Amino acid sequence: MAKHLLRCAVLYALLGIGMGIVMAASGDFTNKGIHVHLNLVGWVSMALMAMAYQVFPAMADSMLAKVQFWLHNLGLPLMAVGIYAVVHRLPMAEPIVGSGSLMVALAFLAFAFNVWRNAGQPAELGASSQRTAVTLASA
Repeated sequence: MAKHLLRCAVLYALLGIGMGIVMAASGDFTNKGIHVHLNLVGWVSMALMAMAYQVFPAMADSMLAKVQFWLHNLGLPLMAVGIYAVVHRLPMAEPIVGSGSLMVALAFLAFAFNVWRNAGQPAELGASSQRTAVTLASA
C-alpha cells in the first residue's frame, strides 16, 4: 500500500509543480486553488500516509487502507475538476467539487480510523509482512 500511495503522491506533486510553473510563466494565477490542493492533499498528505503505512504494516494490511486509497484517488481529481469549474463559473460546479471533497473527507476519515485501530498493532502474517520478515532476515 505504501508504494502505491507514494507513487500517486509523486504524480500529484509533478502535476501541481507543473501547474505552478505554467502559472508563474503566464502570470495567470486563476487556478491557484487547484495547484494548492494537488500539492497539499495529493503530494503532502498522500506521502505522509504512505510513510505511516510503511511504519505500521497492520494499517497497510487493513481494508481501511484500501478504502482510503481509492476514495482519495477518485475524490481528489474530481475535487480538482470541481474547483476548476467553480473558478471558471461552469455549470454543475458545486455538485462536482462537493462530491470530490466529500470523497476526500471520507478517505481522511478512513485513514483516521485506521490510525486509531491499527497503528502499533502487529501485522497479520500476510504477503507484506512476510516480505518485511525476509528483508530483515537477509540484512
